[in-house]
Amino acid sequence: ADPPLSLQDGFVRVDRDYVAQAAELARAGGCKHFILQSSRGANAQSRFLYLRVKGEVENLVQAVGFDRCTILRPAVLLCRRQESRPMEWIAQQFLGAVARLFPTAYSVPVEMVARAMVACALQPGERKVEVLENGAIHELGKEVPQQGT
Repeated sequence: ADPPLSLQDGFVRVDRDYVAQAAELARAGGCKHFILQSSRGANAQSRFLYLRVKGEVENLVQAVGFDRCTILRPAVLLCRRQESRPMEWIAQQFLGAVARLFPTAYSVPVEMVARAMVACALQPGERKVEVLENGAIHELGKEVPQQGT
């Protein structure tokens, strides 16, 4: 079941509209390389709101006309939250165990995504638009040293 319309509208506003506006403002300010965190399975024609919105924002950001656009499509993000989300915690426990067996298949720590974004910003690009899936995010993230934890 889809969430109530008010929640859907808020999600679309934050995850599509605000990101697209930020991209336009960045381009107007002289940004040449935009790095977008999207989602595995993003597709503007998806029946699922989340994946459809992620696909739509990918298209909108590409249309802004940056010299270079990198889109990261991570799988399930592993992170620690302050607020309690019991179902998310259960899923992360399961995915954490799966990640030990298949480290790049189904999940990625948010810190790894951040390091991959830094690596993208520091490396020269070969293509105008580059889409990086979960495995590539893991590989790029390894190129940037992990800060003290």
